[in-house]
Amino acid sequence: VVASSARPRVAPPKPRSQGKHALAAWAWILGFCLAALIATYVMFVEPPPPRKIVIASGARNGAYFRYAQEYAEELQKEGLSVEVRETAGSVENLRLLGQEGSGVAVAIVQSGVASLQEVQHFHALGSLYREPLWVFYRGDKRLERLSQLAGKRIGVGPPGSGTYAVAMRLLAVNGLIESKSTKGNSRAVLVQENVAAAATALQKGELDAAFFVAAFEADYIQGLLNDSSVNLLNFDQHEAYRRRFRFLAPVTMPAGMVNLGQNIPGQDVALLAPTAMLAVRKDFHPALVPLLLATATRIHGKGDELSNPGEFPSESYCDFPVSEDAKRFYKSGQPVLQRLLPFWLASLADRAKVMLIPLIMLMMPLLRAA
Repeated sequence: VVASSARPRVAPPKPRSQGKHALAAWAWILGFCLAALIATYVMFVEPPPPRKIVIASGARNGAYFRYAQEYAEELQKEGLSVEVRETAGSVENLRLLGQEGSGVAVAIVQSGVASLQEVQHFHALGSLYREPLWVFYRGDKRLERLSQLAGKRIGVGPPGSGTYAVAMRLLAVNGLIESKSTKGNSRAVLVQENVAAAATALQKGELDAAFFVAAFEADYIQGLLNDSSVNLLNFDQHEAYRRRFRFLAPVTMPAGMVNLGQNIPGQDVALLAPTAMLAVRKDFHPALVPLLLATATRIHGKGDELSNPGEFPSESYCDFPVSEDAKRFYKSGQPVLQRLLPFWLASLADRAKVMLIPLIMLMMPLLRAA
């Protein structure tokens, strides 16, 4: 006979009310976590990056348009749809960038063309390459300063062009025109022609001097460099210009750069160079910033005749404030997720990370309590 005290005890069945209370508790926990997830998404997670971006470039036969096409090809490999919009140049690019209904999110812009008001409205992602300022003149007398062009017929490019904007600023600081006027005074005759027409007029003797902002490879620049009837101005005061105009980069064209056999030019020539910049609106999606700069590194990082490999893209020589996301790229490089994963998957994982970390921290004490 087994004593009653040794008999196994059987737990009485739980009342149904306790099961209902447990289900209700779990329902509250799951509902609270779902609400926290939605609140975290709304408050902290940025919307996904756009699938399409529009880049304002320049004239179809110019360097800006050609580079914008290269950007489009590279970005399309990452799943982005890119429209390259042909424009008249930097001034129109800035206007489109600031126009709400234009759709333009990125623009290639020459440094030095923005007004003080425009500088406050946009961000720069960095400078891409140097665009030398070439000042060619006729005559046997060697010129060393822009002030020596007094009384000359000077080609300054059409209004609205990057050449015109820089030429007017430099002529004004040399006292050849009124600083607050776009017309020349009695000390100079300004001719507002496009670059091709100005180059031809200079070679024919119809102009005494002309300003050009263009790449070394431009056909009309190569034609002028190889024309013995015109001379290239050597900016002996280049350091003074650089200190006054921070958007100008000093650059030296070494002797023989144009033609080694004929030693053209015959000596080193000091030049000033604005830079081509990537400019964006201030609400540009931050996930696209390292993607654009990584693309810029592949396109411009190899260097050219007037820059060393790895010198560009750069946060220097920008007259717009450089965005914080761009500064992080120059300091740390492309984010790890974008280096390891396709862009859209990396963007999704980055946004999910922002939601999951606070959610996990919230669920741990709730699960223990449950």
